[in-house]
Amino acid sequence: MNLPYSVYLWHLDVPEERNFLEAEYISFLIHLSEKKLKTKYRRILDLACGIGRHHKYLRENGFEVFGVDLNRELIDLAKKRNRGFEVFYQVGDMRKIGYKEEFDVVLNWYTSFGYFSDEENKLVLKNIYRALKPSGIFILDVPVKWSEGSGIILHEDQLVEVIKRKKINDYKFEYKARLYKEEVESLNLKAELELTVTVYPPSVLKNLLEGAGFKVLYVFANYGIVNIRNFDLANLTEHGIRRLAWISYK
Repeated sequence: MNLPYSVYLWHLDVPEERNFLEAEYISFLIHLSEKKLKTKYRRILDLACGIGRHHKYLRENGFEVFGVDLNRELIDLAKKRNRGFEVFYQVGDMRKIGYKEEFDVVLNWYTSFGYFSDEENKLVLKNIYRALKPSGIFILDVPVKWSEGSGIILHEDQLVEVIKRKKINDYKFEYKARLYKEEVESLNLKAELELTVTVYPPSVLKNLLEGAGFKVLYVFANYGIVNIRNFDLANLTEHGIRRLAWISYK
């Protein structure tokens, strides 16, 4: 899924305050896990890191940060964005990473999981498990369910038209969008994105994590501190829970 940076703009170029707050939340999750597991974490692997929105703040909080993304253009932008903060970057495919017990934390943030086949998604989890040191943690941020519909989003002089969010089955959705560049008195089609994403129900995701060897430590809702124990999808949506942050350990 080697896509041009432009198609990511509407969800990656977010307000800097949000980047800071999310980095603080990630740091909180790490420190909470340190206390629970009675250990210390320093080395973070951000898998599918995109433009590295949180990296400078994580560095300021004392962590060593490594970013991996399949898209070279995103990695180049991450390097530029975080110049001077000593973040290490690499172009790589999460299905093929070969790290072995090198990291204290693996981070997969903001719906960066589920874009491959079920077997490949399982392989990704096994790769993450292998990359972690003993007692290392995996932080996974995913939606509870995928919303259908369409819409138009304007980002500076670029317009993103979400033309399809189609449900294939209970887990899989097709997503299609077009990106236009505003020219003089016209809009020119610049890029078109079409992909399939699997949003696993919480009960299924829990089984996938455990199948890869993980033990689930915490599951927090909506970037808060309410630890979820009932993984029934209807119950979660009824209570307005849109996203879950899973913290699992090796």
